[in-house]
Amino acid sequence: MRKIRRLPIGVTATVAALLMMGCSNTSTTPVSGKADPLKVTNGPFGVTEASGSPVSGGSLTFGYGGGIASFDPASQQYAGTSGGDEARAVYGTLTEYDTKAGKYAPSMAESISANDDFTEWTVVLRDGVKFTDGTPYDADAVLFNFDRMAKSGAGFSGLWTSVVKKAVAKDAKTVVITLKQKWADFPYLLSQAPGMIASPKAVKDEGESYQREPVGAGPFMLDKWTPGQNLVLKANPDYWDGKPYLDSLTFQTITTGDQALKDALQARGIQGSLISTPAIVKDYIQPASGYSGYVRMTNTGSVLLINNGTPSRPDTPGKDINVREAIASAINPDVINQRAFGGNGFPGTGVFSAESQWANDKPTFTYDVEAAKKHLAAAKGFDGTIELLYPAAQAEAALTIEAQLDAVGFKVDAKPVQSITDLINAVLIKRDYDLAMYGWPVPDEPGELYTSYLERFGRKGNQLGYYNETVAKSLSDFAAADDTAEKAAQMATIQAQWTETVPAVPYNTTAQMVVWDKNVHDIEVSSRLTLDFSKAWISK
Repeated sequence: MRKIRRLPIGVTATVAALLMMGCSNTSTTPVSGKADPLKVTNGPFGVTEASGSPVSGGSLTFGYGGGIASFDPASQQYAGTSGGDEARAVYGTLTEYDTKAGKYAPSMAESISANDDFTEWTVVLRDGVKFTDGTPYDADAVLFNFDRMAKSGAGFSGLWTSVVKKAVAKDAKTVVITLKQKWADFPYLLSQAPGMIASPKAVKDEGESYQREPVGAGPFMLDKWTPGQNLVLKANPDYWDGKPYLDSLTFQTITTGDQALKDALQARGIQGSLISTPAIVKDYIQPASGYSGYVRMTNTGSVLLINNGTPSRPDTPGKDINVREAIASAINPDVINQRAFGGNGFPGTGVFSAESQWANDKPTFTYDVEAAKKHLAAAKGFDGTIELLYPAAQAEAALTIEAQLDAVGFKVDAKPVQSITDLINAVLIKRDYDLAMYGWPVPDEPGELYTSYLERFGRKGNQLGYYNETVAKSLSDFAAADDTAEKAAQMATIQAQWTETVPAVPYNTTAQMVVWDKNVHDIEVSSRLTLDFSKAWISK
């Protein structure tokens, strides 16, 4: 069996983020004839109650820009954009994020509870649950998966080993997890790949081929799979919460962009999809579209990363705060929005989008040409030459950014990269760049927000070469807090430090949408935009 290359922690999620960003930036509208601003509110849209009771039977097909690479949760960082829906359908998750209630809740687990300071979590499993190979879904199986994931060196292993001190079985139904730190949103981690529990017997029996032949205890089970084309799952008749209404669930791969996905939806070749191109999001969000779904605004969706000084580029221009401030003052996100997004984007230079619950009154970057020139003049020994990496598909946005920087005195050497892999390699792995146009979409959900920003700028040795003790402490305090107001205060501190120290420059937030036909009902949305199809059904 050919080995699948394991990407370092964080890379899988970054691939998904950049793919989303790439799709959203390839569709443009002429600057003349300014588009109306896109109005989006986080949450469900167009959802209407079906008349009558759920109907059993039928097949549902969802289209995606990319398919699942491996069904081995030990080595993956699944998301709704990268295999999360497929894996969740097969495994379920120990916990889930209830988007309606805004909190984490048990799912495959019967309950999860913490001690007073959120350093010890007790997971109680349901009675009688079995994997589809007939073996028990018990504490030993959970610990087997935790241990295997922690040792994988990929997926969530780095985050897991940094926060989890130990996990032990109290009895056959109960697992106790002790943390190294206070984390009020720890159940987030069990709503991701670490909470997707595979059959230990199947893993041992199948060896490396397990990544293609999964055995879980979720609502669906593998029927047939042609990688790069489609995946077909069939209903698990013994699912603990009752056999799904759907007979089968198909994930169709369509790699030619959001317009192709829209065309397939309208032609009814698929019945649902994930969309991020602003103009197409705008089409579907209209009440007259006849579609339902869920949309979430993400923070720092498009950001100009500045290398603050990494081992590969210790003398990069961005190491100088004057250079970083000059870049921040030179960028006009409204112009980028008009030229690159046809006016359909969400321009802004704050860490948090205007729609975010964490948005605050702390100052953000202001477009000011004269200030940019003064900051640049204050950079000693710098002639203004700076390299800009950008995805080839985003040439219009890159040209706009280059012109804005040139206008204040920079000499920009703009270099396109032909693949997302090349951009990731330069920024995330080699860390060999000056500036890079990048995708960092992060939602408001507290567990995901904390872990995403912790990896990106909250730890030493990150991809920016940036470390700020105040930011690191605010992230830690955010994680420990169980009070929304206290969490918001920590995010306000981070915004203030961000504006003062200029590690990077956001210029557009991103709307991520899952859309489906109006005769499709009861799809639930959870963390990382993953979908739960266990109660989904199709009305006639």
